[in-house]
Amino acid sequence: MLYGLLAGVLGLLALTDVPGGIRDAVAMRRVVECPAGTMRVEPDVDPPKGCLERIPVTLSGPWHSRGPGSDWHLMVEQDAEYVLFAETDVPTSGSRRLSDDAEAEALLWEGTPVAIELPAGDRVETEAWGHRGWLQTLFLGMFAVSGLPMLFEAARLKLRTANGWWSVRGEKVGLTVLSPLMGIACLLAIPSMLGLVPLMLGLRLQWVAVVVLLSLGLASYAVIRGAGAVRGRPGGEG
Repeated sequence: MLYGLLAGVLGLLALTDVPGGIRDAVAMRRVVECPAGTMRVEPDVDPPKGCLERIPVTLSGPWHSRGPGSDWHLMVEQDAEYVLFAETDVPTSGSRRLSDDAEAEALLWEGTPVAIELPAGDRVETEAWGHRGWLQTLFLGMFAVSGLPMLFEAARLKLRTANGWWSVRGEKVGLTVLSPLMGIACLLAIPSMLGLVPLMLGLRLQWVAVVVLLSLGLASYAVIRGAGAVRGRPGGEG
């Protein structure tokens, strides 16, 4: 229960970052590139603010493939050797267009890689580009927060035992009944979990919206049907 509570709190903290992510998404799609004189030569230097920073890099990867998408390292030459400048997650569709040891130019927004431009002029967007960044934070936060209603429901049921919800003894608690709290958990978990899939695959945001709306509709239907079934049982919760 403690781990679930911690995950829920972290999810709430993640959701507080969403408004800032929306502002960044709107800003990075409108701003121009930073002046050439502001380009960093070392990753430890503070990045410029309010503009897109262009850095010549050598790609290294993919590292830590995680199903949809992969992690790529952006290397720069320093003192006759290559050092890690930044790393970024690239969706599946974009990762397939990158190759190890390829020369490219990375576009960074306030120190975060948001796009990789290849010599042919092809641009590969990372998961942090535009609205993808805050949408991913939103979905992860919603999924983490969805555990809190389950914990509250488990605590409520545990109160019916002799030892109270804080006790490790007593009857085991099952969450089979679709209570209002469990319905809230479903409405948070299902759309967020399914919404992450098209994001990681690099599909257009229109497809992300379609998947989220369909999953939200299906989850709402299931919750309504489940609540009706509970009320129809003898002694069911009203």
